Amino acid sequence: MQAAPNSQMHRHLFSRFPKFTSHDAEEVRHQVSRIFCDHDLRVVGKSQALNTQIHFRQGKRVSYGRMLYGATVDIEPGNLDDFYLIQIPVAGQEAIQYNRHAILSNTRVATIISPDLEFRMRHERNAEKLFIRVERSAFEQQCAQYYGHLAHGALHFNPAIHLQHPSLQSLKRLLDWQLYEASEGDLFDQPLVAARFEEVLMMSLLGSLQHNQPSHFDTGHIAPGFIKRAEDYIKHHAHLPLTAGDIADQVGVSIRTLFAGFRKYRNTSPMRFLKQIRLEQVRHELLHPKSDTAVTHVALSWGFTHLGQFSADYQQQFGELPSETLKRSGG
Repeated sequence: MQAAPNSQMHRHLFSRFPKFTSHDAEEVRHQVSRIFCDHDLRVVGKSQALNTQIHFRQGKRVSYGRMLYGATVDIEPGNLDDFYLIQIPVAGQEAIQYNRHAILSNTRVATIISPDLEFRMRHERNAEKLFIRVERSAFEQQCAQYYGHLAHGALHFNPAIHLQHPSLQSLKRLLDWQLYEASEGDLFDQPLVAARFEEVLMMSLLGSLQHNQPSHFDTGHIAPGFIKRAEDYIKHHAHLPLTAGDIADQVGVSIRTLFAGFRKYRNTSPMRFLKQIRLEQVRHELLHPKSDTAVTHVALSWGFTHLGQFSADYQQQFGELPSETLKRSGG
């Protein structure tokens, strides 16, 4: 695993994903609206000129990027409607105002803007930020799966993220790593892996940040038939980028109920069961190789990205290394 970026490296992330560069205010407003939402944009002061740069890597449910305006600007989007926006300044600062409150966001204080929050912000001339766009439908589905339902209407976060707070250090490390990997690595090119990373990000935000959903719930009674249906679904869909939320949604329970059921009746977790099924599929391909079959390619195609851990898990389950299976099969 690559090391997380330091503060200087942050300012070069997503350089291989250029979206646009412009000095024209109307073009900037139009192009930014295509990534985010329609908004009013005003350059503060007649002596300033825009030098806007945006780098953007689009994903299925989560997208990543870096941007700067090159001038002090006032931005009034109203609200975002269909996505959550995480903003992490890497230089300078921006002020965000909402509901008679204000947040001064800088390298120590990030923000998460919920879709229904009406806000405006001033982005200072020397400000540059990383951002993460999470689709609303995916995030609220994840929340409903995680807690069993949305108890208090739409999911709404407290906007301020104090990155130096001791309770948020695990989340900060996760954000650093995901941003770096999305920028510099190739794991996000694997659909199975990208889906898991998106789910981990959403669940980590739910578990770490303040929001309006309850943190307690009743797991209720779980029947063995429910577990069997989940197992059958996993077996028949292991080739897809399954997440715990997908499985829970398919059988009609929350993620915690799903995990509690597998723990009680199978002494494992649904994701470990999925890994076991995928290991069996890898073994099947290695036992019936084609002329170009390679262990690394087969492992990656089934979602195993940490090859050392994959080999150890494979050996523990089957009593031999994957390379030994392929060699024994004539591959």
